[in-house]
Amino acid sequence: MKLVSLAVGLGLSAAAVLVVPGSGATASMTAGVIVDKARPVANKYLQQKLSWRRCGDEELRTSCAKITAPRDWANQYAGNDIQLAISKVTPAHGKPSRVVFGNPGGPGGAGLGMAPYLASQAPLAKDHLAVGFDPRGTGDSTNVTCQGAPGYTMDARDRDAWNLELISQASKLAQPYCDRQSRGLLPYLTTGQTVQDMDLIRQLLGFEKIDFVGYSGGTWMGAYYQTYFPQHVGRFVLDSNTDFTKPWLDTFAAQPAAFQRRFEQDFATWAAKYDDKLHLGTTSRQVVRNYEKLRAALKKQPVVEEFLEASVRITYDQNTLDDMVSGDMYTKLDFYSLALDLAFLRGLSETQTKSGPQAAQRTVDALSPARQQELVRRAHRSTVGMPSLGDDYESATFTAITCNDTDWPQGREYADQLAGRIGPRSPLIGWSMNENPCFYWDRPRLNLPEPTGAGLPTTLMVQSQNDPATNYTLAADAHHRYAGSRLLTITGEGDHGVYGGVNKCADRIINTFLTTGKTPATDVSCRGEGIPAPSTPEPVGTEGGEAAGTPTGSPLRRVAGFTMAISGYLH
Repeated sequence: MKLVSLAVGLGLSAAAVLVVPGSGATASMTAGVIVDKARPVANKYLQQKLSWRRCGDEELRTSCAKITAPRDWANQYAGNDIQLAISKVTPAHGKPSRVVFGNPGGPGGAGLGMAPYLASQAPLAKDHLAVGFDPRGTGDSTNVTCQGAPGYTMDARDRDAWNLELISQASKLAQPYCDRQSRGLLPYLTTGQTVQDMDLIRQLLGFEKIDFVGYSGGTWMGAYYQTYFPQHVGRFVLDSNTDFTKPWLDTFAAQPAAFQRRFEQDFATWAAKYDDKLHLGTTSRQVVRNYEKLRAALKKQPVVEEFLEASVRITYDQNTLDDMVSGDMYTKLDFYSLALDLAFLRGLSETQTKSGPQAAQRTVDALSPARQQELVRRAHRSTVGMPSLGDDYESATFTAITCNDTDWPQGREYADQLAGRIGPRSPLIGWSMNENPCFYWDRPRLNLPEPTGAGLPTTLMVQSQNDPATNYTLAADAHHRYAGSRLLTITGEGDHGVYGGVNKCADRIINTFLTTGKTPATDVSCRGEGIPAPSTPEPVGTEGGEAAGTPTGSPLRRVAGFTMAISGYLH
């Protein structure tokens, strides 16, 4: 789940029935709002042949292909087709008896790396065909962009009327920029369209049922696939959960409290424990207070420095600091890097205040090239810690899906009041709740069917207690509403994305479920394995190879590394 904001649901009363032109299927409609449903697939899509080619290094054993899908599943004969990039890894020996799809979240995260990632999990590698794909709008699939749209460079905590108006104007301009550059695809970036793409992939691969591992925003995708195609559901693992039973607003409005809890209870407590080495404060409260002091200093006088022989310029202000801190809450493996960066920035800011900008620049120049490179890398990374791929298709798709899927309260008044309510309690990201284009978005006139879990096989939901991006309350609420689900809680843990190296106990339960179908008889918990003492920060390779192959790396970081390693081979 990427960092943004909020949505309220659209209630439906008694529905009439509408035949969707060209679809051969029905969709219900109330007050002009179409309730989306799965459509039968036209033969021209089912009869296409897949041309597989090796992507990435030989040892990844990954093949990729592109398939054709309709831009709008409700109008398959319009001729406006899109391309979807898919990846697969077959078992090293024998023919697979099952297929497992994966999605890294977002929504909008490029997912080609899910195939080699899932294949790297030894229990799955024996019998599963592992499949990844870049959802429509992102990655090597037909993608969208919002490049040039105004960013949120203002301080979200500033409640002056002129600042709130700037935030509102930036939000209003997002959709026109996205729409103008996205070749008419923007209204068709919805979860309903995406899961129908996903089922087309299933049919072309020749499997009756799919297993699924979805992280973060991928839990939303997984629940909606189950809702659209219950007859094709196998073993589904939903890891780090949105509340997919409610609108997007509920998920995003719960984020600030979760980020604040992770920062104060996990990071600040850990930093205070090792104050003799980190020097950020002897108590959790002091660590948080020192962050606030540094933020105020950087707002008053930003630090602008040149790195790597003046080839890169970085501006450290209050927004940079907030992004650094919130981005490093996703995995405890980033805590030490964050502590080092906070100490460095505090010293840099103090040097500039006392001795001027030139003295601060000399401090940077005195750093080793390796340390400068690390600071540059961390300033240009995504929330999972990987370097940016250079395009904005992931964030553009994220915005389109979250704004298109569910109804949002419209206008500045609601957005500003929401930020004003949440910000004082959860200042790390709470004040930025009004920085969201969805409050001004002209969304398609459709409503997605409500996921209930009724009639489905058991769904295994996995959640760490202090997850910052998907609040634990979301998983608990969705679990309560989702029939037949089991909730696996990781206590004393806050990492976002659990399956694949965060917790041995959880991995055993998940692998047993994926390979045998056996689930715990009731909800179950595993004890977290703790935050490691300060040590060398986890390396993150720019090409994905080293990071992808690191068995102790965070799951979402490894997926992103694999994706970087195999992307671009189909152009």
